[in-house]
Amino acid sequence: MRARQKMRASHKKRIGRLIAALDTADSHQVDRRCTLRFEAMLCADIRAAMEWRGIDPAASRVLRNAEARVAGFVDSPELQAADQAFRAAHREQPQDGRDPWQRVEDGLERAGRHYLDGSLPAFLVASLTELWAWALVQPRLLPMSPDAGYGVSVNTSLVRGIVE
Repeated sequence: MRARQKMRASHKKRIGRLIAALDTADSHQVDRRCTLRFEAMLCADIRAAMEWRGIDPAASRVLRNAEARVAGFVDSPELQAADQAFRAAHREQPQDGRDPWQRVEDGLERAGRHYLDGSLPAFLVASLTELWAWALVQPRLLPMSPDAGYGVSVNTSLVRGIVE
């Protein structure tokens, strides 16, 4: 009887080690997919801002490399749901109690302030994060001239009699 209990304990330990190894492998795969999703979002934001400003996206080696990394990534709603469930089950609380996304926002805000004067990053060597910070401030630098692509504004002040 005692031999049976020891075998069961050793089996439990072995199964525990196997589960831990699977969780680690799953965690790496989930992290990889989340990173690729995040990079795809950054690439889309950066490319849109560069094109909007009339800058050839090919001018950024970092953007080209990131787009090459995410080009072969095939995502699906099922995979996203599975990754979200895995993350929820294995969520770790930040040690300082601050929201990690708030730290990202704060860092991007600080980095983006530099570009509010209309300056440009060194597209050839700038990091993806720096390019993203630049891209995020571009809507604040709207041109003063109207853009026909957005439609024509109707002067409602004349209708109300505010302006003659």
